[in-house]
Amino acid sequence: MLLSRPWDRFYRHDRPAPERFDVRAADGVRLAIHRVPPPRGQGPAVVLCHGLSTNHLGLHFPGRSLAGWLSAHGYDVYLPDLRGGGDSDRPAYWDLDDHVYRDVPAILDAVRAKSGRPRVHWVGHSMGGVALFCHGIAHPDAPIASGVAIASALDYTVGESGYRRLLALRPLLEKLPGIPYGAVVHLLAPLLARTPTAIDAFQVWHANIEPQIVRRLHATCFHTVPIRLLASLATTFEERGLCDRRRSLHYLEEAQRYRIPTRLLAGTRDRQVAAEAVEETARRLGARTEFRVFGRDHGTAEDYGHWDLVLGTRAPREVWPHVLDWLRQHEMP
Repeated sequence: MLLSRPWDRFYRHDRPAPERFDVRAADGVRLAIHRVPPPRGQGPAVVLCHGLSTNHLGLHFPGRSLAGWLSAHGYDVYLPDLRGGGDSDRPAYWDLDDHVYRDVPAILDAVRAKSGRPRVHWVGHSMGGVALFCHGIAHPDAPIASGVAIASALDYTVGESGYRRLLALRPLLEKLPGIPYGAVVHLLAPLLARTPTAIDAFQVWHANIEPQIVRRLHATCFHTVPIRLLASLATTFEERGLCDRRRSLHYLEEAQRYRIPTRLLAGTRDRQVAAEAVEETARRLGARTEFRVFGRDHGTAEDYGHWDLVLGTRAPREVWPHVLDWLRQHEMP
């Protein structure tokens, strides 16, 4: 599916400048939300939510902005920074429960108030999609018209994941407040994507993304990974799957409660979230979900890694239209 010519400039040139406003989560943590409104009129509202210890810049990237592209197609786009990321407050400690039960409700309330829309769409990358799943399972009547989850899964026991290697280090890591991943890759960014390394291969499939984008991604989009949050996500490797802080809600076991129409997108070369894990999550969430995989064996020109699905060379032509198509299918009359 090819893009229409008027929209090409939103991934070939600079991003539209976003507006910014702040909201408070229930515990008082300040969350920054960046807005990219449509060129004219008031379009449907869509939240683009980033993943683990990143920020909104990956979804509003210079020269390849999914936010700008959706805005050009008439959507009122909102890019929150979850706690600990980007322009939002960084508390001393937080875990997945804080994102699911504090950040997401505050973001939904703020976007509904700002846009005047009773329901909004949610597009999440990686943990941004996990937050969608968990919130939808915990709150079946959430005011979310539809969802798109990019490289997101609830069960990492299916397929291969690079995160599995961290499980052996868990006793050591739990003695630390966080892993300074952002600081390390910021320093290493000028050296990355010149020859394949484990650091950039964990994030991208080299054949499907330009080296300069890989370097800028690492220089601007990552932060310290808090151990409590990482420990929350580590339950995806357990037999009963991802659970809340008190282990009173195991999301896979309650997946039938999920009612949000959601399209799940996966890449064949994703070293974080295997396509098999994404497909299994779609199956467990039920009949209102749809699964798409991107890679050479599935009709695309090249395979896709974790970030390629958002920022890859071919993503604007091969992946983004599947996001737009799903949102349009679930517009309110």
